[in-house]
Amino acid sequence: MKLVVPYIEALATADARLIRLAEFLGIECETLALERAAGGQIERLVQATGTSNCLAVNPSVVEQYLGAIGLTNEWANALVERVPFVLVHAARPEPFHSKVVHALTGGAVTTVRQAENAGAPYSIASDARDIAEAFAGMSFGPSNPQNDRVFAVIAGVAVRNLISIGGEPLFATLHNKQAQIFLVASEGVADLDAEAVDTPIANYFSQLMPHVMALRAIFGEQCWRPAGRFASVVVDDPLLKPSYGFLNFAHLLELTEKHNFQTTIAFIPHNFRRNSARTVRMFQENPQRLALCFHGNDHTGAEFASTEAARINTMLKTAEERMDEHRRRTGLNSDRVMVFPQGRFSVEAMAVLKARNFECAVNTVPRPMGSTTNLTLRELAQPAVTRYAGFPLFLRKNSLRTESADIAFNLFFGRPALIVEHHDIFKNPQRLLDAVSRINAAAPDIRWSNLGAMARGSYLRRARANGPVEIRAYARTVAIENPTHDAQRFEIEWNQSEESAPVEEAQRNAERLDCVEAGQAGARLRVEIEPGRIETLSLVHRNSFPVLERGGVRQAARAIVRRRLSEVRDNYLSKNQPLLAAATTLKKRLQH
Repeated sequence: MKLVVPYIEALATADARLIRLAEFLGIECETLALERAAGGQIERLVQATGTSNCLAVNPSVVEQYLGAIGLTNEWANALVERVPFVLVHAARPEPFHSKVVHALTGGAVTTVRQAENAGAPYSIASDARDIAEAFAGMSFGPSNPQNDRVFAVIAGVAVRNLISIGGEPLFATLHNKQAQIFLVASEGVADLDAEAVDTPIANYFSQLMPHVMALRAIFGEQCWRPAGRFASVVVDDPLLKPSYGFLNFAHLLELTEKHNFQTTIAFIPHNFRRNSARTVRMFQENPQRLALCFHGNDHTGAEFASTEAARINTMLKTAEERMDEHRRRTGLNSDRVMVFPQGRFSVEAMAVLKARNFECAVNTVPRPMGSTTNLTLRELAQPAVTRYAGFPLFLRKNSLRTESADIAFNLFFGRPALIVEHHDIFKNPQRLLDAVSRINAAAPDIRWSNLGAMARGSYLRRARANGPVEIRAYARTVAIENPTHDAQRFEIEWNQSEESAPVEEAQRNAERLDCVEAGQAGARLRVEIEPGRIETLSLVHRNSFPVLERGGVRQAARAIVRRRLSEVRDNYLSKNQPLLAAATTLKKRLQH
C-alpha cells in the first residue's frame, strides 16, 4: 500500500512536506505527474492510484488538473467508487476548494471557511481514541487563525468530527461509496526539520497531528508505531536514608501505591557507602515502585560537560566500580542509565557512555553545554534524541511543565513521560500527583517502570506483508515480545554515527550472537522469536578511550565537602531561606 501524491510540473510545498511526513512514518510514497488542464482524465488518475492505495488530494492541484472543464460530481464519484482511501489536505477557504470537498463527500461537507471563533482552542473528540490516541478528550490552544480553517457540515450526516475549533471540524472523516475520506482543513503541513524544542504544541499541532493521525489510521501496522508507552518519576540526589530533605521514603512508597506511579532515584555513586538498611529493604521489597540509576559520579560542577574523553572515561569507570560495590553491599541493581548532574553534558560524554555500554541518558536540557542548536520537530517526534554520538537521550520535564498536550504528543510518538523533581517537591507533593494523574488519564495502559525497562521498551515497530517485523531500536538493548501464536521473524536496526563506538558483538538474552551486520551507517540483526516469548537483543560496543590516573586527595576532599554541603542544604537549610542562600553561594565557589 502506498500514498500516491499527484502534482503538476512540481510538487506543491504542502505535498512535498506530506511526503516527507509519510516517509518519516515508514509509509511508501509515489508521486504522480499530471498534465495541466488535461480535461479531468479520471481513468489515468484512478489507474495510477490503484485500488489498494491512498490518494492525497490537494484541491489546488485538482484545480490545475481539471482546468476549464471544472469539477463534476461524476468525476468525484468515479474516484470514490474505486479508490479505498482519500486524504484531502491543504484546504483553503476558496470556492474551488469547497467544490472539491463537496463533491468528494457527496454533499455531506459543503464548504471550507474561516472558523467563526478564530483562535479558539483545539478540541479533540472524546470518542476518537482509536485515531487520536492520548489526545482524545483534550482541549488546548489557542488555534492558529493564519493556518487553520474549518469545514461546514450538513446537519445529520455521518461525518465524524475528530478535531474541532469552536465546534466546527478542522479534521474529520466519513465514508462515501468505497472510499474512506479524511479531511484536514490546515493550509500548511509542518516542516519536520524546523527547530521546535520548547515551542508550545499548539503552534504546530494543526500542521502535524491531523496528518499523522490520518496516515496512521489509513496505513495501520505498516507505519512506525511505539512498541510500548512508559513513564517514570525521577528524583535527583537523595541518599538511601529514611528521609532526605522533604523526602520520606516510606511516604513516597505510599504515594506510588495510592496514585499508581513509579519512582527512580538518580543516585550519586559517591554515596555508595552511605545507606540505611531499612530504606534498602524498602527498595528490595518494592522493585516495581522504587529503582536506581546513575547520577554522575561525584556530582561536582559540570563534571560530564567536560570535552576530555579520557577524563570522562575515568569518571565513568569510577562510577561503575562504586555502583558495583553498592550492589554487593545492598543487593540493589542500578540501571545503566545516566542522569547528568545539573543537566550539563558534552557530545564527548555521550560518546563515552555509548562505548561503556550504558543504555541511555536522561536529561532535562536537550543540548550539550555551550550549544545553541535546537532540536527539530523530527527529533522530538521520536522516542529519543540520537544526534549526539548516536547515543539515545530521553528528555524529561518537571511536574509543572508536564502538561496534558505534551504527554499526549510524547506518547503518540513513543517518547516516555518522564517527570523530574528534587526532594523539595515532597514538602507539598500535590503538584507532582496532579502530573501523575494527567499521565494516567491520558494513557490508562501506561507502563510505569524503571529507566532500564523504559529504555529497552522504547522502540518503534512496523509490520510488512509477508516480511519480518521491523524494529527501530534506540537503546543498545531492546526487549522484544512475540505475543502471537506463531514464531515471528524480527529485523532490528540500530542507527550509528561517525562518533559512535564500534560494535564488538551482539547478544541474545546475554549470549553472544555472530549474525550482526554492523557498519558506520548502523547495525542490523535478524532473529526468530517463538510464540509468547520476550527476548532481549543487545549490542556490545568496544571502548577504545584511555583511562587516566585517579584524582588526588585534594579532588576527593573537594567532592566530599561539596556533597556534605549539599546535604546540609537539602536536609536543614532548605527550611531556612537566608541560610540556604548563603550555603548556595559557598557551594558555587567550591565548584570553581
